[in-house]
Amino acid sequence: MKKQILKTPFIEEIINVCSNIYNAGWGENHAGNLSYRMTAQEVDAYIGKDWGVTRKYNLEKPCSELGNQFFLVTASGSPFRNVKHDPEVHLGIIHLNEEGSTYEIIWGFREGRQPTSELPTHLLCHNERLQVDPDNRIVLHCHPTYTIAMTFIHELEQNAFIKTMWSLNSECVLVFPEGIGLLPWMVCGNGEIGWESAMKMREFRIVLWPHHGILASGQSIDQALGLIETVEKGAHVYILTEGKTNQCMTDEQIVELADAFNLEPRKGIIKENV
Repeated sequence: MKKQILKTPFIEEIINVCSNIYNAGWGENHAGNLSYRMTAQEVDAYIGKDWGVTRKYNLEKPCSELGNQFFLVTASGSPFRNVKHDPEVHLGIIHLNEEGSTYEIIWGFREGRQPTSELPTHLLCHNERLQVDPDNRIVLHCHPTYTIAMTFIHELEQNAFIKTMWSLNSECVLVFPEGIGLLPWMVCGNGEIGWESAMKMREFRIVLWPHHGILASGQSIDQALGLIETVEKGAHVYILTEGKTNQCMTDEQIVELADAFNLEPRKGIIKENV
């Protein structure tokens, strides 16, 4: 590789975000994982055209949109709090073949580590997001406390959940006017939940796994983290005020707010023609 990979800005940013998520209490034990799709400029500057392959794996579901792409990925069983101490153990870079059907490890995952067990879910989500947003770079999963708590109290119906979030904080409709994808409870990991999460990513940048956590995507690490922070603030307000609320933002106020910022909220959530 052309440069010492650990000194690259995108790896330093990912190390910082892992520490921030842990310090926020959203990455307990080995909870949380992320995948970052490298830019062509980063690949050229830091990897070049010659790299060594340490291990190679097949994907059960090929991701045709990801052919010849490079991803920085967290390791399986690696607590976010440890990433900064030894990133070459807890992070790795993978490269997908032209068909997006296999990947090879080209850096990191020392000591026999593997990519996060939820890598297939990440890749499926990237595959779907790229079809609606060619600039998507990141899929981030963690366990924000109040967001999880809200899924134990609030009705688990997607439109109702979105409307409540929008009504709690002016930032919510501005940050995620498309809403939030909400799945029913499923066994976490890959399998069905991975595919269903990817299908939600066709419409949403945020997907909630009830009683478990959140997936967020974005064009930058900051954007994905900002989505999670905004959802978590709304959920925090909900938990603090649930059962005590005398008023929330009205449909009219949500429309007025969206209009002021030239945004079009997702249809079917609030009353039409208010």
